[in-house]
Amino acid sequence: MKILIPTDGSAYAENAARVAARIARKHDYHLILLHVVDDKGFTRKTWRKEGAESVLQELREILLEVGCEEERIETKTVDGSAPEKIVEVAKELNVDRIVMGTQGKNGIKKLVGTVTEKVLQSSEVLVLVVPPSYKLP
Repeated sequence: MKILIPTDGSAYAENAARVAARIARKHDYHLILLHVVDDKGFTRKTWRKEGAESVLQELREILLEVGCEEERIETKTVDGSAPEKIVEVAKELNVDRIVMGTQGKNGIKKLVGTVTEKVLQSSEVLVLVVPPSYKLP
């Protein structure tokens, strides 16, 4: 099973990664950690790429701590719009599932649409959304 785990470095993304790890370890798995560097604000692009590497390394460490094998974890950084790139990478890499967290936004932020909602609307791949209050048993 090939699972894409988009991350923005938040606790919500970490929680989703833990859920993905639990699912993955029950199968022959390959995990792909993805960070999308927003294509706006080119003046800080180098700084953002360095931050992406740090975010991905932290998430990789969490997956190793919960028992995932290092050789089954891949990291990827791409530039662009997060929802579009998540869907694009999922299709490009032929993943079986996208596992991502959500912040549970409401009000005006909900009306504008979150990254998770946009991925759900355009993905052809099964998307598992881990709610912010979910705790692994």
